[in-house]
Amino acid sequence: MLQTRDECSGNTVLLNIEDLWKSYGETVGVAGLFMKVNSGSIHGLIGPNGAGKTTTVKCVVGLLKPDRGRIMVMGMDVKSGEGFKRLIGYLPEAPSLPDYLTPREFLGYVARIRGVEPGEETRRRVQEFLSMFELNDCENRFILELSKGLKQRLALATVFIHQPKLIIMDEPFIGLDPEGQRLVKSLVRDIVSKGGAALVCTHMLDMAERFCTNATIIHKGRSIAEGSIDGLKKIAGLESSGTLEEAFFRIVGGTEGGTL
Repeated sequence: MLQTRDECSGNTVLLNIEDLWKSYGETVGVAGLFMKVNSGSIHGLIGPNGAGKTTTVKCVVGLLKPDRGRIMVMGMDVKSGEGFKRLIGYLPEAPSLPDYLTPREFLGYVARIRGVEPGEETRRRVQEFLSMFELNDCENRFILELSKGLKQRLALATVFIHQPKLIIMDEPFIGLDPEGQRLVKSLVRDIVSKGGAALVCTHMLDMAERFCTNATIIHKGRSIAEGSIDGLKKIAGLESSGTLEEAFFRIVGGTEGGTL
């Protein structure tokens, strides 16, 4: 598997988006987006509602076909087939779960299609993640019967069960209780510490500043600034004591972005 190195950081580029375009009829969703996510980073994709975050992510995971551009996941072109999907863990903004499976059945299914060794290893991981996300008490109930919070926990368990190297999550913390947020952050940081990476789409700037190491600011379908959190503050003309929120509004309000 061919992977590239980022010449500036020396890290492996796990996700590389080049000149991505996607329209819905006459409405432009993404307009020439460039972005890199390196190993060892928690990379925020931040912007207001309608900026193109979800469209970008859906193109990355193969749910939408780009009009133009190239997307490479760990050296694999997403146009080349389905194989790259085993390498990522994906949480959509509004997960759709199968009503008439149980959490145990659904986790087992996800583990199998994501390449976990069948048999004892799949059973072990299913049990581990049922316990980790506190789903034991409902493991044999239909998903239809679960509360919204339990469904969110189940959806998050599917992101991590196959131990992916790249995590992609769209607004993962909305509706998740503090204990669940803490668990997800811990799991993401563990993957990142082992050379993986995460892409987190959010408009929650306070959370992004505390959780992310790097970020791309997207506005009207374009990446207008990218860098470390402190780097974005410098682009905006702020000291490190400034906030990401202040930097965001300065950059979005200007006519040009930058990279640092």
